[in-house]
Amino acid sequence: MRSATHENFEGVARVLKGNHPSVRRVPLQPGDLQIFKGRHALHRVAPVQGARQRYVGIFSFVEVEGMCGGVERTKQLYGRVLPHHYERAGLRNDQLTD
Repeated sequence: MRSATHENFEGVARVLKGNHPSVRRVPLQPGDLQIFKGRHALHRVAPVQGARQRYVGIFSFVEVEGMCGGVERTKQLYGRVLPHHYERAGLRNDQLTD
């Protein structure tokens, strides 16, 4: 959907409006592991339901030593940020808005 140099807002708008011929739905079962380039793929997950506690692992790979997630995205994923998130803001070497 997006690349390191192109956000593709038009493609995202088409998907959100229901025009999504290229959208794939992956039939997953409990315990499945799915690996994909989440930074480049528009994606969503179904709400987690049930009484059983669940954990989500989010793996990240960086190209520049010391790089970490953006402040806002880190807040979205983990609910908090640390001082080094502010100190290292902007170290990404792509043009994506995160």
